[in-house]
Amino acid sequence: MTFSKSNLNLLPESLFTELTADQAQMLEGGKRINILLVRCIQAGGGSDNLSFDINRERQNFRRFMRTDSVANVGIGVNFNGTANVVLFDNHSLVRRPVGSFSASSNGQQTQRVSAGGSTYDVTYQVTN
Repeated sequence: MTFSKSNLNLLPESLFTELTADQAQMLEGGKRINILLVRCIQAGGGSDNLSFDINRERQNFRRFMRTDSVANVGIGVNFNGTANVVLFDNHSLVRRPVGSFSASSNGQQTQRVSAGGSTYDVTYQVTN
């Protein structure tokens, strides 16, 4: 039997009890964004303690970045529609945004973002 959205309801519900929210979203036809690499063009105030939010969810990534530093990121999130990515500097008690972008088109791209005196190039890939 070939499975599609139309015949998923024929499967016993018990088969889906172990799916995470991200896995269920992929079954429904969502996309995935993978943040591959970040390059610091200019760190505001000399350095940033960089982190990411994707669609308002904090990601498990934090790196100390200075001007001209590069980091492999390796985080990914499933989404429907558009992925909204925000970079933050976490030096103080307040998370300060240092750039943001939105992604929805498939493929690998590099996006330059800047805010608060910081500038970053973020390389990411969107897939089905």
